[in-house]
Amino acid sequence: MMSRRCFTPCIALSLVMLLVAGCERRSEGMSLRVDGQALTLPNRAVLSGLDFTLHERAVEDGALQAEAVIAQAESDEMGQFSVEFPRRSSFSLRWMAEADRHFPASGTLDPDDLYPNEPYPLELGMYPVCTLHVNLASVAPEDSTDRLQFNLGEDFDCACCPTDPIVLEGVGADSSWSCLMYGDHWMTWGGDLEVALIGQPDGLFVDSVFCPAFGAAALNLTW
Repeated sequence: MMSRRCFTPCIALSLVMLLVAGCERRSEGMSLRVDGQALTLPNRAVLSGLDFTLHERAVEDGALQAEAVIAQAESDEMGQFSVEFPRRSSFSLRWMAEADRHFPASGTLDPDDLYPNEPYPLELGMYPVCTLHVNLASVAPEDSTDRLQFNLGEDFDCACCPTDPIVLEGVGADSSWSCLMYGDHWMTWGGDLEVALIGQPDGLFVDSVFCPAFGAAALNLTW
């Protein structure tokens, strides 16, 4: 039989243990985690030094809050990174990624796809940068009615080299510029040439140029 002397301390100890257990139960599942793998495309080489940022818009006290940065990480020598953040009533999750000599990337995560104690796998493919030098030059014999319409192809879904048509007319109508495109890819181009003098090739020309990753390529069209 329990003595009166230990009855009160035992009850107090039991209450403390219940409170601690209750707190532990409530703390479970209060955080989410994203495990990422950074790669350079198209060869899928591991990419270290990638900066990953996660932005969230959450509902608090019935009101939609402004977007805020909730987690940041940098990929290691194996291209791996991990972020952990509090579990809340997320309205949206948006990520951004940057890496040296790569085009930046961004995307979204569906908050409903993230679960406590289950790391969410995220593979980030980053396109390397290549510099394309375009040189368009007319040479003799030339005529004032000569005309060239040139444009690069819409090969990449990014703010890369401009694809608007360029029209050059007359004598000495040259043009040259440089722009960035995806590395280890081909860039298509087309030219519609009309010349007045005999001996000059004319007609529609379609071709492509390969630009190596982290390097440069030149597209030279003489007309």
